[in-house]
Amino acid sequence: MSKIQILSLVTLMVLLLPYFTLAQAPRPEEMSPPEIPTQLFSCSPADTLRRCILRLLGDVLRVILVVALAGAALMIAWAGIIYITGLGGDKSRENAKNKIIYAAIGLVIAFLAWVLTVILTNIIGGAAL
Repeated sequence: MSKIQILSLVTLMVLLLPYFTLAQAPRPEEMSPPEIPTQLFSCSPADTLRRCILRLLGDVLRVILVVALAGAALMIAWAGIIYITGLGGDKSRENAKNKIIYAAIGLVIAFLAWVLTVILTNIIGGAAL
């Protein structure tokens, strides 16, 4: 083994030593059972039907926004890799560039839809999402 390999191995062991020495499982009496949600969405028994529907709409839109954000991030990353590496020639690079633009436009549209829904919900029901 060369000196660089030995030095790399020692450095790796020094960096990982605290991780393994401090890795202790909690005692069974210290562990608490997981919290089980009792409601499907954020509607309380004191809410009216209109407010309950508006909260459900807000919950659904939050999930859609998160999915859109994740999808756009993956699409931008994938198209960025294709664009940078130039796989497939100039036509492929042009398609990758268009995918990045369309993913960004879709993300802006999803965000604007969420903002518009929050504003309309506050106007109609007076309930903050």
